Amino acid sequence: MAKVTCVDVSEFQQNIDFNKMKNDGIKAVIIRAGYGRETSQKDTMFESHYRNAKEAGLKIGAYWYSYADSVDDAEKEAKACLECIENKYFDMPIYYDLEDYSMIKLGKTKLTAIAERFCETIKKSNYKAGVYANLNWFNNCLDYDKLKKKYSIWLAQYNSVNELSCDIWQNSSTGRVSGYGKNIDTNIIFNENVFENVKVEKPTLTYRVYADGKWYSEVKGLSNIAGRKKQAISAIALKVSRGKIRYRVHLLNGDWLDWVDGYDINDSNNGYAGIKGKVIDAIQVEFSGVSDFKATYRVRKQGAGFWDWQHNTEKDSSQDGYAGLLGTKIDGVQITLT
Repeated sequence: MAKVTCVDVSEFQQNIDFNKMKNDGIKAVIIRAGYGRETSQKDTMFESHYRNAKEAGLKIGAYWYSYADSVDDAEKEAKACLECIENKYFDMPIYYDLEDYSMIKLGKTKLTAIAERFCETIKKSNYKAGVYANLNWFNNCLDYDKLKKKYSIWLAQYNSVNELSCDIWQNSSTGRVSGYGKNIDTNIIFNENVFENVKVEKPTLTYRVYADGKWYSEVKGLSNIAGRKKQAISAIALKVSRGKIRYRVHLLNGDWLDWVDGYDINDSNNGYAGIKGKVIDAIQVEFSGVSDFKATYRVRKQGAGFWDWQHNTEKDSSQDGYAGLLGTKIDGVQITLT
């Protein structure tokens, strides 16, 4: 059998000597951050476990125990989890612990949707996400194949072998390791990629617009709105600190101009999108190259309000693939990365 190199702990395990654990061959610990949908349910030992494991040089992951009975509850649980782990660095995914008997009655479809909502909410904050469950849950209560395609799998099965493919196998609840004098959950890590969970910092996005015969001041992210009410926009310039960005504009009563990827208000060829003096009515922005970030942007109808956010050039029931309404002037722009 592969070697145990990981333990998981909560407030029920105290007085742990993580240095002794590391010297005994343990390289990682997954710490319970809390449970339920309230931040008041934060694990009372999370902060000290995290601090002590960090000081010992162990790789760290976290998990959140669920009582959710709806997808909305799952999102609340994820947001509570994110608040409890805020400003913490993790080497491993944030796992959703699905095992509470009260949830079984919800059925496989709903439970899978609950798992997905939690994980997707976690991912929006640029963490990897995973699902923890026992063999029975993965076989009968969750769509294992669907979840495995998108998230890390942490399997609990106290057996001589794991009967499902997984990244981490919790093989015992009665393990013994140096540094803790009682029974402890032990785990075998099969997929070293679980350690590739560095939270990627969002690149800085800077942009400005040309209207009323001049370039307006630069705006970073959602710190402000580029443009001024009732002043129709003619051009936009956009850049990012990391990754790849390209953008283009649509001329009022005209066509889409070519894509540009530069940022230089003195370069009419590739430094900005638009033609000074000609009004635009829509923009498209695409970002790639850093984690799962997308360009998220919207424009304001001249003299009115903003239209819906768009994401890159995606199209679905709520997205047109561009921001704006052809034939209608715009006077404000907001762009960020999500």
